[in-house]
Amino acid sequence: MSAAAASSTLAGEAATPAAPESSPVAASPSSGQAWADSKIEMWKENSGIKSTKGFLYPYNLMTSWESPEPGAIIIYLDSSMEFGVQSPEPYQTREDELRFMGRIMFESVGEASPELESVTFSTEDGKNSGTYSRARTGADPKDREAWADEKYTQWITAMNDTYESFCGTEITKLEIYRSCIPDDPHAYISKVHSPAFGELVVTIDDGPWMDGTYDMPASSFVSSNMMIKINSKAATGEKVEKLKVVARDGEDVDVALRKDWEM
Repeated sequence: MSAAAASSTLAGEAATPAAPESSPVAASPSSGQAWADSKIEMWKENSGIKSTKGFLYPYNLMTSWESPEPGAIIIYLDSSMEFGVQSPEPYQTREDELRFMGRIMFESVGEASPELESVTFSTEDGKNSGTYSRARTGADPKDREAWADEKYTQWITAMNDTYESFCGTEITKLEIYRSCIPDDPHAYISKVHSPAFGELVVTIDDGPWMDGTYDMPASSFVSSNMMIKINSKAATGEKVEKLKVVARDGEDVDVALRKDWEM
């Protein structure tokens, strides 16, 4: 199956191990001011500060926040924010900076907040904004193909978070990334499937990456990076525990374990 489909279940696989009976998303209210306040409080507590003014610049420019829909938080920053302070690369945009700020909040509270879907940072004047999202698809965790599809979607979204500005376009398909960085083995993923809950097997086709900069070898380069990117968006109970990458028709194989790559 092509990478566009992003997953395929192997014929004749053994019975699937038990997966969660339902989505790990919490049943408690996940919108409204009280919920948004609780996420900000969690972030402050995790950071060891009592006020948002205790955050480093530009996070200390936070003026207010709200949750207009379930799972979503919008945080407003004073419009005096100076852009470029956080972005060492000239191609990075204001949206990149604000999206990165959302990622920083996610890294603090996201794993313990499965109901959190997205964090948007916006200047009060409405001229600049950036959103970091889990990129969930609503997959049933007991459906191996759907779960693999969701992990692939989270991965390609994380790649877009990193490379959109560098590539000069939104990365929604693997072909777009391949045209931007043709010697990266990530760009030649042809199949992603899940033999068991928490596990992914990724196949890489041969291509211009072979014997290039990123062939170190390719399987270990892709397995660790792919696991980190997917799990950066996953909450407790949704993470990939084991990710196997197969390249060069099985001659290059590596297995990454979550316990070895915890952020």
